[in-house]
Amino acid sequence: MPVADRPQGAWLRWDEHGDPDGEPVLLIMGLAGSSRGWWRLLPHLQEGHRLVTFDNRGTGESSRVSGRLTMDDLVTDAIAVMDDAELDSAHVLGVSMGGMIAQHLALDHRDRVRSAMFACTTPSGRGGAPPWRLLAATALRPAIGPQRTFEVIAPALYARHTRETAPERIVEDLRIRGADATPGGTVIAQMAAVAGHDYGSPIAAWCGLVRPDVFRSVALMSAPFDGPPTLPFGTAGPQRRLQRARAPAGAR
Repeated sequence: MPVADRPQGAWLRWDEHGDPDGEPVLLIMGLAGSSRGWWRLLPHLQEGHRLVTFDNRGTGESSRVSGRLTMDDLVTDAIAVMDDAELDSAHVLGVSMGGMIAQHLALDHRDRVRSAMFACTTPSGRGGAPPWRLLAATALRPAIGPQRTFEVIAPALYARHTRETAPERIVEDLRIRGADATPGGTVIAQMAAVAGHDYGSPIAAWCGLVRPDVFRSVALMSAPFDGPPTLPFGTAGPQRRLQRARAPAGAR
């Protein structure tokens, strides 16, 4: 896989999938996950899209975290990948922490973003109750390993219906996630970056929302940058949500 160089000897592994001449889409993974985490979604997006994935710093095959991380570090990492992939601009899809990174890209580097899709994320990393399961899993990881800690956090990641009716999906995800073996130091550094994320008011104003906390209930949304934002996906039907998720190029 190609490598995007960063200061102080750091590097980011990235890869591309799909149509080399298709609409460019940058996918940004969430906390502690590498680009392997996109394995379910990639087959649905490859047609007509050039998909660029990368391992966040400290995950997968990217360089390890050697100190404190800020959201600015993670954003400039994403831009470095775009530069190395020769992407002047792209549709950006970010999930969880990756959705926070995507928000900063969309608001601070608008010339690089054709449209933005924020999945399972929030405009602020400081609100709400502490993520106790995640904190416990991080603390227990050195003692019981990533597979056992994944079982601790699974109820926070999967709906009860999925846990009860499709446990094989969780087992498959565990196998992929376990292969990452993301160090605990990376998780802590990323959580510190998440704690410093606060774009509630700008996101609310940008989307025309009255209350910033309304955005917390939106699972996925898309907004083109050459016109008014589209409605949050939470207000659309399931079929529309599926169609928009499969065709980010149509967000315009």
